[in-house]
Amino acid sequence: MGTMSKQQTTENTRDVFAVYTQCFDKIQGNVERANPQFLQSITNLQQEYLAACGNFVHNVIASQQNYVNKIGINTSAPEATTKVVYGITDEIIKGFDVQSKMVHTALDATKQHIKAINENATSFAALNQNIINSWISMWNQKN
Repeated sequence: MGTMSKQQTTENTRDVFAVYTQCFDKIQGNVERANPQFLQSITNLQQEYLAACGNFVHNVIASQQNYVNKIGINTSAPEATTKVVYGITDEIIKGFDVQSKMVHTALDATKQHIKAINENATSFAALNQNIINSWISMWNQKN
C-alpha cells in the first residue's frame, strides 16, 4: 500500500461540516447563476406564445372579414351589441389587473415570510449555540 501525502491525508480527513458547507455553496451558486437564464427563457416563451395567439386571432378575423365581404354580408353591428362587447373587454382587462395585483401582493407577502423564516432560523441557531455553550460550561465544571 502506497504512502499518502500530508495533503491527501488532510483532504481525506476534512471536517464534514466544511465539506457540507462547501458543497451547498457550490450548488447554491450554480442555481443562482442558472436562475436568471431560466426566468428569461420562461419570459421569452410567454412572449412567443402571446405573439402567436395574437397572430392567430388577427388572421382568423381577417379571413372571416374577407369571406364575409366577398359574399356581401352586412357586418354592421347595432350600437347595443358593440357597447356590450366593449364593456366585456373592459371587464376582462379589469380582471387581469386585479389578478396581477393579487399575485404581486401574494409574492410580496411570500417574500416577507421568507425573510421572517430566515431571521427566525438565525435566532434559533444563536439560541441553540447558547444552550450548547451552557451545557458545555456545566459539563466542564463537573469534570
